[in-house]
Amino acid sequence: MFVKFSAAVNAAGRRPVLPGVVRDRRAVQRENGDLMIAKRTIVAVACAGAAVAVMSGCSQAPEAPAAAPDAAATGASGTAPTLGTRETALGTVLTDGDGFTLYRFDEDTADLVRCVGQCAEIWPPTPGAPLPHPDAVLPGTVGTTTRPDGVEQATYDGHPLYRFAKDTAPGLTSGDGVKGTWHVVTVDAAHG
Repeated sequence: MFVKFSAAVNAAGRRPVLPGVVRDRRAVQRENGDLMIAKRTIVAVACAGAAVAVMSGCSQAPEAPAAAPDAAATGASGTAPTLGTRETALGTVLTDGDGFTLYRFDEDTADLVRCVGQCAEIWPPTPGAPLPHPDAVLPGTVGTTTRPDGVEQATYDGHPLYRFAKDTAPGLTSGDGVKGTWHVVTVDAAHG
């Protein structure tokens, strides 16, 4: 008698055990369990890798230089950025010529810009040699530094200056305190 394995089902709804085909239920459970563990491990490693990539965007230099800022970031005419001030709940803060709050990054130094690549997409650098707005009182030192891609970036008291992409209107300060390393640039009249 020949039994077609795929079609043969006994009254209990189970396939019959064919001669020569003996499978230990525990062996099948182990195989299924090992497969599930392998799938979970792959998913966990992929998630961890994605998290590391996202978190490292603002703290590591890229292997290749970042692209230069576009014309919208430098102004269509290519003129030097203007620095001004604005009163906010955080005090008097430094602003660009459009009134947007400017920020500094704790990991930058006067000689080393560390916000590049994906970081610079979220925190666009203020390019060029800045000029104080005629009505602005800026007791600190205005200057520039050179980014890893060779582009000149505006500085205030040696801190490279950035906008925050999520500040959608002038006067917003939503980037202050991000990751504990981003801060508005405050302008203190008693600055020395």
